[in-house]
Amino acid sequence: MHSSNLISLRHIAILCLVLAGVYSGISSKLLAQPCGGYGQKGDATSLGTEFLLCFMANETVGFDPFDARYQDIYLASTDQPADITITCRAFPKWSHIVHLNTGAATSYRISSDPVIGYPTQDAIIESSELINQTVFKVVSTTPIACYGMNNKHVTADAFLALPKSVAGYDYLVMSYYTSTQLVGQEQPSEFCVASFEHDNTVTIVPTALTRNGNPAGQKMTFVLDSGEAVQIQADPFTAKGDLTGSSVTSTKKVVVYGGHARTEVPTGYFTISQGGRSVSRDHLCEAIPPIQSWGTSFITKNFGREDGDILRVLAKAANDTVKINGKQWGAPFKANEFRDYTFLHSDTALNNIATVESNYPILVGMIAHSASSTSGIGDPFLAIVPPLDESFNDFTYFISNDSEYFTNEQFLIIATEVSGAGTLSIDNVVVPKLAYSVIPSPLNGGKHYAAATISQSRGIHRIISPRPPTDGFTILAYGWGSVISYGYTAGYLLKPITGILPKSSPSHTYAPRPGEPVPVPPSTITVKDILTERAYFDSVKIMYTQNKGDIAVHLKNDIATEIGTIEPGEEKTLELTTSKPVEDVTTGNVRIWYHSRLWVDMLPVDFPFIITPQPQADVKNSSTETTILENYPNPVSGRTTVHFRIPSRAYATVKIYDALGRVARIVSQSVMSEGEHSFNVNTSGLAAGSYTIELLAPEIGVNEHSSMIVIE
Repeated sequence: MHSSNLISLRHIAILCLVLAGVYSGISSKLLAQPCGGYGQKGDATSLGTEFLLCFMANETVGFDPFDARYQDIYLASTDQPADITITCRAFPKWSHIVHLNTGAATSYRISSDPVIGYPTQDAIIESSELINQTVFKVVSTTPIACYGMNNKHVTADAFLALPKSVAGYDYLVMSYYTSTQLVGQEQPSEFCVASFEHDNTVTIVPTALTRNGNPAGQKMTFVLDSGEAVQIQADPFTAKGDLTGSSVTSTKKVVVYGGHARTEVPTGYFTISQGGRSVSRDHLCEAIPPIQSWGTSFITKNFGREDGDILRVLAKAANDTVKINGKQWGAPFKANEFRDYTFLHSDTALNNIATVESNYPILVGMIAHSASSTSGIGDPFLAIVPPLDESFNDFTYFISNDSEYFTNEQFLIIATEVSGAGTLSIDNVVVPKLAYSVIPSPLNGGKHYAAATISQSRGIHRIISPRPPTDGFTILAYGWGSVISYGYTAGYLLKPITGILPKSSPSHTYAPRPGEPVPVPPSTITVKDILTERAYFDSVKIMYTQNKGDIAVHLKNDIATEIGTIEPGEEKTLELTTSKPVEDVTTGNVRIWYHSRLWVDMLPVDFPFIITPQPQADVKNSSTETTILENYPNPVSGRTTVHFRIPSRAYATVKIYDALGRVARIVSQSVMSEGEHSFNVNTSGLAAGSYTIELLAPEIGVNEHSSMIVIE
């Protein structure tokens, strides 16, 4: 708020940000359809059954302790009823139980509960560097969406609570500079860590001097039990102290909230009005996603502030090149470096869009600019920008129902592929294609995108797309009034980063026939590390799809001890050998387990292999003269015919591989007569893209390949 403004007691009494836009009495008809955001089985979304909410220190000095405070929890069920229990270890005799019907929503005001009453008790974590039990645990019988609002006398921000299912062990914090421009009103940069489990060792390395005197770069260790948290604040008297980039690692799952007690943005910003110097300041808070779910491509829009808004980028990897709107942003980033980019508002819609791209996963935040003397349209807030890598096709989100402080200044930013523009609907009403601005340059693997800012009505909303989850969208919600504001990631898909990718499929080489004295090169697979950390190979399992000779395929070298590790960006070639010569085609998958120093829950990756018999010496290789391999139509949509000719009778296989070398379809594998053959192939279910058809008849020296394009 502007410090020169006076707020009436009536305003204080009714100041209530209700992000959910609904209280328990609101009809569940608003959510007659199943709420979105949970997707297909195995998707990691912001829906869950267990959450930890921390309300960080908000306005640490300058206000009477009896000032009104509001901490709200917002809940929405999905396609099932939900029984929800809220507890807090700081209040052992207290609990709150909520029942939601299918597609229903409610909010719960902690500060109104007589057990947790003000001012004798507090739902806000006020301490720094001390273990604190003021953590609110939300447990549901079915997946729900959960949000929080931290409001303390016209200084507030909202956050999306991330469930245990997507929590991690490794985080870098996003915060903001400590505010020291007003003597006697110093406010610290801060973040908070809460544990889901007992006996959890949490290691924190701050990037600034802390309130209790811990130097920047010096490790701090805390052992947290379930439902406990520790808040870290920067020294409020050290200018430019910023905890952004502080690292948090743990032995068990934690959630991390980053932000600021109360600040102006940019730091040191003030305006001159008739009452003299005025400062527009606000609380900042957002849930920080674990590093393993960061992204490399982002689209955001500014919030329309007269002096622009602040785009903050935090990099994990060293030498990471970051581009904004297609142009490299200065020198490559250093490890754990952050930078701010002032994102000016323009009367041209396309100029209000920013794209961010990087070589390695990064964290991107948007921080609303403090209100200027002429605009008066709200205070700062922090919102994490969801990466395009984590787009989805179904989310439920909340817009404040507070008519006193949020009139029509509430919005939703949408980023979607161009083909999705005009198909997304909010509460069954399609967002018109004309609302979007098309971004001229492709990103995120050559895709084209569009973005829109949509004015929002109060209440709970559902946004869906008829397109597949992988062709979805990202959303960010925000709103403001003259003295208060909020912003938050409205929905999130948090897929873990895939650490090791197949660079190429196994070469289709031959194993010697019985009696052959001269060995031939073994089959190989090439892998690449795309983590920002060194990966450690753990173990390998061979799974066969065809093995008539009952042979054993294995890696030439032990993967854990001899191959050992793979560095970020490095490629390695792994060799396969067999226990004995093969007489029939042997196929299968090599499944590799691995981890990094910080990420232990990586899913294994599979690499297909094909080992074929050595061609007989007396058989002429006539494939270059008489063999054909083609398919029609090509490009393909639905069905195609694969046609080929072989010069003589032989065992032959015809398979279709995707761009990563994985078998997408087995067309045929049998003994075939000399001449022409045709097979009808159903391509339904194959993603659009380029594929390779392979014809392999090793006994007669046939090894042919052709390209196939699948379109939607």
